[in-house]
Amino acid sequence: MKKVLQMFLFFWVIMAIPSFAQEKAVTGKVTADDGSGLPGVSVTVKGTSKGTSTDANGAYKISVPANAKLSFSFIGYETKLVPVGNNSTLDVQMSSSTTELSEVIVSSGYGAVIPKKELTGATSNVKGEVIENMPIQSFDRALQGRMSGVRVSSNNGTPGGAVSVRIRGVGSVSAGNEPLYIVDGVQVNTANDGGGRVSSNPLSFLNPNDIESMDVLKDAATAAIYGAQAANGVVLITTKKGKAGKTKLSFNYYKGITEPLKTLKMLSSQDYIAARIEALATNSPATPLSTIRGNALASIGLSRDLSDSELAALPSYDWQGAVYKPGQVDNYELSAQGGTGKSTFYTSFSYNQQDAALINIDFKRITGRVKITNQITSRLSMELGLNLSNVKQRGPFGGSEGGAAFGAPQYSAPLILPINPIYNADGSYYGLPDSGVVMPGDINQNVVASADYTKATGNTNQAIGNMVLLYKINSAMFVRASGGLDYRNIKSIFYGDARLSDYNAIRGTLGESVTDNTNYNLNATFNFDKTFSKHTVGALLGAEYRNDVSQGTSFNGVGFPSPDFNTANAAAEPSSIGGFWTGVKRAGLFSSLSYDFGKKYIVKGIVRYDGSSRFGENNKWGVFPSISAKWIISEENFLKNSSKVSDLGIRLSAGSTGNDQVGNFASRRLYGLNGVYQGFSGTGPSSLGNPNLKWERNITYNAGIDYGFLKGRVKGAIDVFQRISKDLLLFRSIPTTNGFQVNNVSSVFENIGEVQNKGFEFEISTINVERNSFRWETSFNFTGINNKVTKLLEGVDVLPGNLSVRVGYPLNTNVGVPYIGVNPANGRPMWADINGEIVYLLRAADNRPLGHSDISKNFGGFTNTFTYKGFELSAFLQYDLGRVTQNLMEFRLADNGAVLRNSLQSFWDDRWRTPGQITSVPRPAENRTQISGRVASYQTGTRFFQDASYARLKQLNASYNLPKSWLAPLKIDKANIYFQAINLITWTKWTGFDPEFVGDGNGNGNQGLIPTARSFTMGIQIGL
Repeated sequence: MKKVLQMFLFFWVIMAIPSFAQEKAVTGKVTADDGSGLPGVSVTVKGTSKGTSTDANGAYKISVPANAKLSFSFIGYETKLVPVGNNSTLDVQMSSSTTELSEVIVSSGYGAVIPKKELTGATSNVKGEVIENMPIQSFDRALQGRMSGVRVSSNNGTPGGAVSVRIRGVGSVSAGNEPLYIVDGVQVNTANDGGGRVSSNPLSFLNPNDIESMDVLKDAATAAIYGAQAANGVVLITTKKGKAGKTKLSFNYYKGITEPLKTLKMLSSQDYIAARIEALATNSPATPLSTIRGNALASIGLSRDLSDSELAALPSYDWQGAVYKPGQVDNYELSAQGGTGKSTFYTSFSYNQQDAALINIDFKRITGRVKITNQITSRLSMELGLNLSNVKQRGPFGGSEGGAAFGAPQYSAPLILPINPIYNADGSYYGLPDSGVVMPGDINQNVVASADYTKATGNTNQAIGNMVLLYKINSAMFVRASGGLDYRNIKSIFYGDARLSDYNAIRGTLGESVTDNTNYNLNATFNFDKTFSKHTVGALLGAEYRNDVSQGTSFNGVGFPSPDFNTANAAAEPSSIGGFWTGVKRAGLFSSLSYDFGKKYIVKGIVRYDGSSRFGENNKWGVFPSISAKWIISEENFLKNSSKVSDLGIRLSAGSTGNDQVGNFASRRLYGLNGVYQGFSGTGPSSLGNPNLKWERNITYNAGIDYGFLKGRVKGAIDVFQRISKDLLLFRSIPTTNGFQVNNVSSVFENIGEVQNKGFEFEISTINVERNSFRWETSFNFTGINNKVTKLLEGVDVLPGNLSVRVGYPLNTNVGVPYIGVNPANGRPMWADINGEIVYLLRAADNRPLGHSDISKNFGGFTNTFTYKGFELSAFLQYDLGRVTQNLMEFRLADNGAVLRNSLQSFWDDRWRTPGQITSVPRPAENRTQISGRVASYQTGTRFFQDASYARLKQLNASYNLPKSWLAPLKIDKANIYFQAINLITWTKWTGFDPEFVGDGNGNGNQGLIPTARSFTMGIQIGL
């Protein structure tokens, strides 16, 4: 060990020896097209790692050897290579890059940035300006359709609600599938750990307009540096920082409206009564029609003797229209940035408010952000960042994650019988329990009153801060130390008003909870980068520690004297009191080594050694390696000066990453409270321990091509990949004879099973037209993924208790007895048994895979941008194809008078009516079946599986930069007026509210979810 240390120190000293070659000082100024100084321009001596950057005025100074050439590069400008010759002063004017020749710089983890051209792994990048001023509450939504390999779907339409992000497929059944999010080096806790009935998104703390760029690490070549947390990919968020120069102020404001994306056409009072009569007649063919008519009217609270003219005069009340209403959007932002050559700052303040398309549901956020950089000495620099936010949300009665709560307006409004009025003549709510009036129908709650009287709120205070110190040892080596804190406090309240039927008997109920999450991580790295002639060697050695703790308390009480007194001290008695504590600790050592020959051949290796408190005593630590390589063919002599090929490179990578998204105590044998006996509380086993429990491990292989033609007018990437998820964390049933089946503990968590994702990714960006002042750009990305379960328990092809997980099929495979339509002779629904024979009753033995799943096979996005002088118009289309799933909301809307709930007009129009008719909608029948016990319900089985593919005009943006000649007298640098439409048009076969809310385990599918809203906003951005 001593010899190794001596060799390492010797190597360090040799690398630190400065060059003694004869050098001279060169000074100068770098200017833009208009003659103004350019700060931050990179000035390097070609063929060496020696370099500097220009100050706030564009000035620079550098020592160079004889016969040197200086390279000047800056994002947005064409790189210039200038021989020094005998000059001691060298001024350079840089030209704007109209064809985007400048390198795209991407983050690759732990503060490292690298030209994408030199990256050996698979990444995607989105710049902040692409998502600027979108009326979204969390940056994860902004990724939707923007990157290949990254599928994003909203779990519901609640502003600021939860979002699912899947990078290169779904790789886990029981563990999480979300990526690791890192904001300015801070690993963010994304657990939804206390939102109550509000859909809380932990990523809504950040104003999306504060983002500089988003980088997604998709394969092990890039993500393995994060080891055990990187199996589902890594999302790196870099926020804006100040630029040297005079202080610049920016004010941004937009306002708009939201409206329902879609509403459903329901039966009128007259059509519902006709459907009810027909359903009763089907099951009672011998009963006179007049008697059936009277029974149908009486069942919904009407007179049995109602005449035809009186029936025709009945009003139809629009409950759906009463709860799905337009809302408002408001956004204010103020930012300032500036600094000197040694210190810069960026600070911002924002307020964002948005209503859902459902009454009394909204989102309000206030953020304050500051980012400071300082060059303390010539060797030591520092960066500080802090983001403070307060998020307040109002949620619905039944919870925004879906469900079938009768008091939830998003679920019940379309189902309420249309004969029920919403208000009494005096304007008060109809049908409240204390009024003595009972609303006819199975759903007899006034859901507009529920939305008005219910108090369901979430209040989140969050602080995320980081500090980075960087010490430059010499031109080849530096040390970087970073500390980050993510603190979140969530208070949720639900008050159920005694005026509502659900809480009338207990005189109201109140539930409150407070959750604190403290998550901090520390890391330090030693970095080395040195060029020897054509050889460049880079190395990184680092260590990291992360501690994440959550704790909380909860209270429930009942019995309130008045709706005006609804705080905890007003409760007559507490019904429950609770509390919890949970935490996880992680530690890791990591290193990377890269070699580059002549900017043509690049090889990189990564190894990470991770430990976690979540896993068993025998497997607390794991090793996660990767290796990757790239051949930049365009740097070869036969292509280097090509006018047609500007970039061409081949990438190969293989590696391993881990998934630790399981419970903090998943490996431990736990005991829980087990009731009270003779005044003493008892405990009992709540879960069985497994000392061998370990990470799910992902083995990934990637082959890619980066390309660019016609001086960058056409560029993009093509990738093929294989992701093998091994050692899946699943529950294994234990035999009843082992004596451990206590307190419903009948299984143990183990590493069993394997899932495979194979895919193809394609990205292309083109400049189609660039003539005079007109420019037309297009970008397109496509992803195709094939998901398959390749292994489960030994000798088991179907996961016990979950028929959708089976060997040889995709995860979430749809299983059932195929629905084959309606018998033309009698209108009965038909299914096909395992032998393909027509059956009317369903057996478990006839269940089988239906040949589709609710995991997307293809997805992506397509953008066209047109600019002319100060005008810009862009249209972004997002698509998601190949999903089939049950339309659970439609399942509830297909009764056709079978029960006392309203139905969709389309089912009534398309129902079976006469022998010989071909249709897929069965004959209406009371209680959904014509012959009880002999025919299955027409809501049973696979009848409601639908193609959930869709394409959506996600964003339409139009803007105009006012001429500077107009602004100069007002002392304004720039002003931009813009208009945006979000979710403008959707093309789909899906007949429910929105096809986006299905697949990958998003809540309860689509039943009772708050639908997506369409929004229109207009704003102005002013720079001073």
